[in-house]
Amino acid sequence: MKKWFTVLSMLFATEAMADWHHGKLGIIAFGYDGKTISVGQEGFERTDCTCYPAWPGRYCLDATRETFEKEYAFLLMAKSQDKAVNINIDEASCKIRAIYAN
Repeated sequence: MKKWFTVLSMLFATEAMADWHHGKLGIIAFGYDGKTISVGQEGFERTDCTCYPAWPGRYCLDATRETFEKEYAFLLMAKSQDKAVNINIDEASCKIRAIYAN
């Protein structure tokens, strides 16, 4: 029983994992679908993001969030001012969960 609990705990913990990534923005782009906003950040090297499969090495803004437009404006401001930002993503999909600048 304890073994199964450990395995299940690991599976659920993996799904909810999120981590912070720090660096300047390399690119902000609209996806081919015309809806997805994709973000590239210096120092981010993964190639398995699932939020927008055409660009598996980039984060995506979550268009369903109430703060979507504010997050997009914040990213544009950070890019235009060449500021480093801290971005928290869902590690399974690479959707952005939170952003802040120093």
